[in-house]
Amino acid sequence: KDKIIWHEIKMGERIIDKKLAGELGISRSMVRQVFTILAKEELLIMIPRNGFYVREITREEIEEIYNIRKILEAYATELAIPKISSRDITEVEEVFKKAKRDLEKDEVKNFIETDIELHKLMVDNCGSEYLKKMINEHNDKYAFYRVVDLSRVERAKESYFEHYEIFEAVKEKKVKLSANLMAKHIENAKRIILDNFEAYTYG
Repeated sequence: KDKIIWHEIKMGERIIDKKLAGELGISRSMVRQVFTILAKEELLIMIPRNGFYVREITREEIEEIYNIRKILEAYATELAIPKISSRDITEVEEVFKKAKRDLEKDEVKNFIETDIELHKLMVDNCGSEYLKKMINEHNDKYAFYRVVDLSRVERAKESYFEHYEIFEAVKEKKVKLSANLMAKHIENAKRIILDNFEAYTYG
């Protein structure tokens, strides 16, 4: 899964169970079991008598799941803000500070973690397991595009300020503003991914 999300294995590429088993030092039967799980998670497809391939994502799919994500995460943000503790705020603020220091040195990895932490803060505190499950259902697809999008230094710096604006509104308990900023941020991410779809998906 990590190899797919971090673009080490490309969309549409065939994955050979024997080769992967050798690389990981595990049995081919174990690899095939995992392939079956990843197929259920819609990361792989199985072509009869041909093998497993990385499932290709369409533009229409990205547009649809990001439109749904925008609605769900904005709602989760509204629900979460009254429940977020001062300890959570302090911990996430430290993550932002570290990411800012790294971005000043053009290092983006910690900002990718900051992106994850901010969204996780909203989802984990929303108080609804059903909502949490719906949002997390497509986490792997979000992660696939998050990695390639935020690996560009200028884009990471731009996104940092979007995230910090949301965080400041959350910290000040501004419920509607936080939800609106979250929706705007996800809409912007969708637009950038679609504008760069071929490069982000197959590059």
